[in-house]
Amino acid sequence: MAQPRILLTGLAFGESPRWHDDRLWFSNWGTQEVVTADLDGNSEVAARVPTTIPYSIDWLPDGRLLVVPGQEALLLRREPDGSLITHADLSSLGPVFNEIVVDGRGNAYVNGEIVVLVTPDGSVRQVAEGLAFGNGMAVTPDNRTLIVAESHGNRLTAFDIAADGSLSNRHVWAGPRLLRLHARRPGPQDPLHAGSRVAGHGPHDQRGADRPGADRRGARARHRLALTRRTSQSSR
Repeated sequence: MAQPRILLTGLAFGESPRWHDDRLWFSNWGTQEVVTADLDGNSEVAARVPTTIPYSIDWLPDGRLLVVPGQEALLLRREPDGSLITHADLSSLGPVFNEIVVDGRGNAYVNGEIVVLVTPDGSVRQVAEGLAFGNGMAVTPDNRTLIVAESHGNRLTAFDIAADGSLSNRHVWAGPRLLRLHARRPGPQDPLHAGSRVAGHGPHDQRGADRPGADRRGARARHRLALTRRTSQSSR
């Protein structure tokens, strides 16, 4: 069995982990930074985000970084010179947003209590509502299903994705029973192991401070980040 090891220490609330270009990327909420690190623990600041919390990240198909500063209800884009510019303004649809995922067609989905779609041409519209604290999201490799962690609903919720990016056929992709089973016995045959992974807080996270809009500016706890390198053939 692979053993975890400490990759970085001294983080000020690390969140929204991603694996991109053979490096770990995450939002270091307490320092307003997007940080990237290699497997030897060498880290650098990739972007500084003018916000408090929450904020999350993903990439367009052309490699440009997108950042959601949740309190500002904006979607920012990092340009080649390192500057952050407004990619889309979400404020007409809600006051606070949380997580983001981008599909293979360049559609960006941003959530909070709703899901907003930002298409490659820059149009913005709501495509789902009534989330019980929308958190980490994933899109299946075929671009046909969006999976959303509803932290306060103890479930992973799935939507069918239409050709224009619209969502339909909302259904529970994994509920409390399957999530508890996965926590005890994860393995290659477990659909949560074999399927898409959803980053961010797990669906069992019930901390009141995690709801969108909660004020955690005073929470400067130092966190450790552990990385497990799985070496089995099934995980490559």
